[in-house]
Amino acid sequence: FGQANLAQSIIDLQDVGVVVFVDDIIYFAEPMFLDGIIAQAADFVNANGSSYFSSAGNNGGDSFESPFVSSGVADTFIFPIFVDDTTVVDDTLLAEYHDFGGGNIFQPVVMAPGQGIFPLFQWSDPFFSTTGTVGAQTDVDILLFDEDGFFVTGSFGGNIGGDPVEGFQFSNNGPDSAVFFIAIQVFEGPKPELMKYVDFNGSATIIGNVPTSTSYGHANAAGAVGVGASAYFNTPAFGAPRPFLNGFSSLGGVPILYDPAGNRIADDLREQPKLVGPDGANTTFFAGQSDIEGDGFNNFFGTSASAPHAAAVAALMLEANPTLSPDEILDVMQSTAIDMDNPYSPGFDAGFDFATGA
Repeated sequence: FGQANLAQSIIDLQDVGVVVFVDDIIYFAEPMFLDGIIAQAADFVNANGSSYFSSAGNNGGDSFESPFVSSGVADTFIFPIFVDDTTVVDDTLLAEYHDFGGGNIFQPVVMAPGQGIFPLFQWSDPFFSTTGTVGAQTDVDILLFDEDGFFVTGSFGGNIGGDPVEGFQFSNNGPDSAVFFIAIQVFEGPKPELMKYVDFNGSATIIGNVPTSTSYGHANAAGAVGVGASAYFNTPAFGAPRPFLNGFSSLGGVPILYDPAGNRIADDLREQPKLVGPDGANTTFFAGQSDIEGDGFNNFFGTSASAPHAAAVAALMLEANPTLSPDEILDVMQSTAIDMDNPYSPGFDAGFDFATGA
């Protein structure tokens, strides 16, 4: 029933004795660059003695991140202004395009038939829905054009004073592969310090894009344990030399730039995800999903499966020793975890990395 309902439910559950939380929920409009109300609720229950586990997400590195780079290219918008309810004046606004590099205002996206894109787009501004007093200072739009340069779809709500969020969904319903182009433009206000979109579809190929962080919202809260995923059969118990990360497991590293009141703070780059857990185990539900072992049981994949495995370990630890604090539980889990490699970087990454945590 919305972000406020989930945040309140978290607090209500602790009031009736819950000591281990786990969820696999994200609201697309949760803030990327500050702690929203759900993240604050996770921090609250963690500070008051409960462990909070959350799925890191299933978007891999399907994200674009950049400061706004002025291209010098702008669209002109002419609109009427009414003065004293009688006088009509033509005024002009210039919406400047972002430069994706080399003066290119278009980011190419290749979609085969049936493939699509869902860029959930935010930029570094406060959220009115979080602060209650201060909102976005800039209005930024994200648009999609076809290969002939014609506008296809986009998201261009008025953001000033509200939340810095835009996003659209689009699929290639044609019979052939096609190239489309993403464009970002500032319609009003100062140029954003940082912009990011996470592609929640993930099937299209974004040409030239470098994988960046996709785990945001309350999974990135300081008091939450974000959990990535490794298929159970890619672990030492099943013959692998060390666990191997699932390709869809979301990368961490989204910076927190504002406090909950909307004040700019020193960049807070949190070590998330904190752990990786196994997925792909047998279930008696999810009929129609793959039965990879052929044993008659459906397999459950995703960080939605790995997070509850990690939470279950915490519950078993508390069963053995009810006096353990959330920090002690996390310290034991991280210090005994098998070090995994970050597949997004060359060489082996010893210790923490933003793909596999501890």
